[in-house]
Amino acid sequence: MTETDAHRGFQVGGQAGDLFAGAAAAYATYRRPYPPPVVDLLVERCGLDGHGRLLDAGCGTGQVFQVMAPYFAEVLAIDPDPDMVAHARRAAAQLGLANVEVRQMRAEDVSADVAPLRTAIFGASFHWTDRPRVADAIHDLLEPAGCLVILSPGGIHNRTTDWEAVIRETLARHLGCERRAGGGVYRQGERHEEALGRTRFKTLDLADIPVREQWSIEQILGYLASTSYASKAVLGDRATAIEGELRQSLEKLAPNGSFEKVVEYTVIIARR
Repeated sequence: MTETDAHRGFQVGGQAGDLFAGAAAAYATYRRPYPPPVVDLLVERCGLDGHGRLLDAGCGTGQVFQVMAPYFAEVLAIDPDPDMVAHARRAAAQLGLANVEVRQMRAEDVSADVAPLRTAIFGASFHWTDRPRVADAIHDLLEPAGCLVILSPGGIHNRTTDWEAVIRETLARHLGCERRAGGGVYRQGERHEEALGRTRFKTLDLADIPVREQWSIEQILGYLASTSYASKAVLGDRATAIEGELRQSLEKLAPNGSFEKVVEYTVIIARR
């Protein structure tokens, strides 16, 4: 694996910056902020009290900082995608989060001037980085009692429901069986716990939080458009046809257009 490949984590192939090309608007509309049970767990286990600085790494359009900013004095949110950054800045302004600064930056490029960090949170983004390198860099930026937090929400691609199976089968028929990742493909590496085990972090705290969620057809299609594997850029000139096929299939499964899923949020807290 080359250094460039390592930077992209589970993305193999493609071009730098194409992972979420054209997906930011859908991401801002259809990706939900992290739910209260996740926030409550982080506040309790990380001892958050409105002080210190949060690094929101791979912030997307702000799904972490929108709910975590009140628990810190300062938030630095970073993302390599310029469209994500623009939407994140807009979200912070609209929500009146004056303590949030958003920069276009890769996690690999975070420098010592962001220290000290009370907490660094990667919300559905750690797997797109050179994980051991990034974790060791964060280790040096944390306060002595600081935490590195990895949030991994279950998406709608893990086939736990009949409607997810329909989505996977439809995408596989049009794109092939290998999951896409922007202009490349998705190759899952070792588990986050194993990657962190090769760093200087000494203790890991894991929790799985199930949250029952309701999804409409529009929310499902919008979520897909926000992903690295089914964005309009990935689907290309087939996007309209695939969306129409999915809509028709989902309407057959649930004529009322309502779907339910228990989304499991995996939380990993690493301490020095």
